[in-house]
Amino acid sequence: MKKFLNLFLFISVFCFFGVIRVKAINMTVTSNSITAGNTFTINFSDATISSKDSLYEFSYNNMGNLEKVGNPVGFSGFDKLSFTATSGSITFKAKDIKSDYTVTFSIKDLNNGETKTESVNVKTKQAPATTSTTTTTQAPKSNNANLKTLEIIGSDDNNVDFSPSFSSNVYEYSATVDATIKMVTINATMEDSKANMVISDNAMDELKAGENNKITITITAEDGTKKAYVINIKREALTSDATLKFLSIKEVEDFVLEEDKFNYNVKIKNSVTKLTLDYEASSSDAIVSINGNGDLKNGSKVKILVTAEDGTKKEYILNIIKDKETTKKGTINVPAEKNPLIIMAFSMIAFGLVGAIIYVVKK
Repeated sequence: MKKFLNLFLFISVFCFFGVIRVKAINMTVTSNSITAGNTFTINFSDATISSKDSLYEFSYNNMGNLEKVGNPVGFSGFDKLSFTATSGSITFKAKDIKSDYTVTFSIKDLNNGETKTESVNVKTKQAPATTSTTTTTQAPKSNNANLKTLEIIGSDDNNVDFSPSFSSNVYEYSATVDATIKMVTINATMEDSKANMVISDNAMDELKAGENNKITITITAEDGTKKAYVINIKREALTSDATLKFLSIKEVEDFVLEEDKFNYNVKIKNSVTKLTLDYEASSSDAIVSINGNGDLKNGSKVKILVTAEDGTKKEYILNIIKDKETTKKGTINVPAEKNPLIIMAFSMIAFGLVGAIIYVVKK
């Protein structure tokens, strides 16, 4: 009987310790040291699964630093694992919080209070080395292609009026100048000193009379934007009148200037060597020049050339005809009314001649 009791006690103790051993929970981790951003897996196992699921309590610290990846195996409820197989697992991804940290996992058998723990050390990622660079931000280029001021000066040094009044937003202007204004000077300034201004070459040319003279001012902004200001300058037509309005000759009192007549015979005294002329051109813009009026002889020609503003020329010709004055040699013309002194002088000369003749005869 005693032997039987001893055997029963031995078998009971053996079975008790066998159950403890068989029921022991196991937990492993794929890596105990990882770098932040990587994943690791915790595996659970229970050697014995009864028809009634075993229940375990699972917990870990630094929960905010981990992210569950995929669907856990054998996990049921919040932080509780219910195994329906001999093993289960949960995969986590370690977050990078710029400093190293450790996560400790714990699983507890709620039936017998057995606890198993594992720890994972997480190393933060190495921050890339930073290099100090100086970035120079360039200011955007200006698109200002506006004129600031505009002035037109005529060849007579007076300002030329133009319309409309200048404005940087008005791009075309008109002006009219007198025919005597041959050239103009364009004075203009820009709103932006970084812009570039080009005035068309014809601005330096003589204005064409009776025509529109188009002068262009082109402004190019710093960024390439372009604007063109156009100035239309009309120079009045030149006069073509090359006639004389008035002509008089002091030495010829009866001289008459006739319209459209350009050749005249002019009779003057033989002693006249130069004509005294008084004249006026029909156009104040015409130019008058005189040739041949000097040392006049019979048959000489005095030419009066009239040149109009537009270059038209007309010439007046004065044909010189001199009076003929004839005298007899040895003859003294004595006026009808004789002067007593002259008579006395001639008498004395006559007496002298007579006395000289008598003296010679007596000799």
